[in-house]
Amino acid sequence: MLGFVDGTTTDIRTAAGRGQGPSLAHPFLDPKLPSTNRALARIWLTTYRRIAADPSLYAEILRTYAMPRSGEGSPRVLLARYFRDADAYLNDLLLLVPPSFASQMRVLPETRRTNDMLRLLAATFEGPDPRSRFEAQRKLYLAKLLFDVDHCRSVRDGPRHRARFEKLLEERLWRDVDGGGRSVEVCCRFEETAGGEQSFRFGVPPDRGATCWRFQVRRLAAKNGDPEIEIYHYRSRFKREANPEPGRPARNGFLTLTEKPRWPALGRRSGSIVSKMLRRGIADPQVVEDLLGAMFIVGDRRQAYALENRLLHVLGGPLRWRDRVDTLAGEKDRPRMDPRSSSGFRVLKGIVEVLTEDEAGASPYFFGVEVQIFPLEAYLRTLHARHFASHYAYKRRQFLLDLLPLLFPSEIYGKETSHLAAESR
Repeated sequence: MLGFVDGTTTDIRTAAGRGQGPSLAHPFLDPKLPSTNRALARIWLTTYRRIAADPSLYAEILRTYAMPRSGEGSPRVLLARYFRDADAYLNDLLLLVPPSFASQMRVLPETRRTNDMLRLLAATFEGPDPRSRFEAQRKLYLAKLLFDVDHCRSVRDGPRHRARFEKLLEERLWRDVDGGGRSVEVCCRFEETAGGEQSFRFGVPPDRGATCWRFQVRRLAAKNGDPEIEIYHYRSRFKREANPEPGRPARNGFLTLTEKPRWPALGRRSGSIVSKMLRRGIADPQVVEDLLGAMFIVGDRRQAYALENRLLHVLGGPLRWRDRVDTLAGEKDRPRMDPRSSSGFRVLKGIVEVLTEDEAGASPYFFGVEVQIFPLEAYLRTLHARHFASHYAYKRRQFLLDLLPLLFPSEIYGKETSHLAAESR
């Protein structure tokens, strides 16, 4: 199955709530908030007491928070949907841990039943035990993030931006493709010794023990001194719509190369963006840089650089590109990778800023697309769940090492959360 691999860490910046670190950007996930940030806790406690005593003030706050204009629906009904989504998001995350552990971490029934801001605030300040208080606090904040993602301009316009990017490629890149493509079979064999040593053989015969893929390969003719480029696969993705899952064998023995939603319980599928915000210490969804992505799989490393040159030419030149990361050439850029990525992760990537018209008629503006270019062998390594470069293992490390301690802190859920994180290192 083909998926996008997120392997670049965000630079440390303080603007717009970005790069502050999870504990600073998301203080409402701190189980010790009353002692670590007394001023903020005092503001919330004062607000809770006032809206509990004055229903009209509560109604006014809700409407201003959730409704741009008066007289259009019920803000309580609208927000209840996001509180339920917060529970669904946590349920999906717990699919990544053993069932025995997940059963202990599931949202408490009383928290799950509570889908009103005032009642959740009451549980936060007056709950009978630390866990019930923390779960109410966490639910309030996760619902807030999910609401913010749904109402973020860059997220809302994501499909339109994706269509604009695809049109540019159609007009300026794919016009140079030779023919309709040919079917190519590629087989690999992964082996692991009892001592943990791994080997990955690429281009082996399709015999027993081999895993095979079939591609429709398109070719871009040699141009401007660059070699011919074999495009084994291309797809763009909008982060809110799909995320990678492990490939599954089809009836013909080949793995299916597709994507489907990672967050099946979330109708609006904002979970992937929320996870990125939590892990990276981002408080504002507008500054999530990889909402849009484009992935190319080419024949080899030389073709990867040739495609980079071609894309530079068709997408505005080098001044429109930034944050280039190259782990195909060596380890120089390795420190710029996400610390959870594998040392075997090989990619050429960068962010291109694409100019588009404003539908409101104002001046044009930019949106970013993260472009990833993989040599075929490097990408196929990420599809093997047991390989050290496995994308599935990478995502699981992100959850166990970054999200688990934040959303299920050991102070509330016990030391087993720390043990799970330690085992994934």
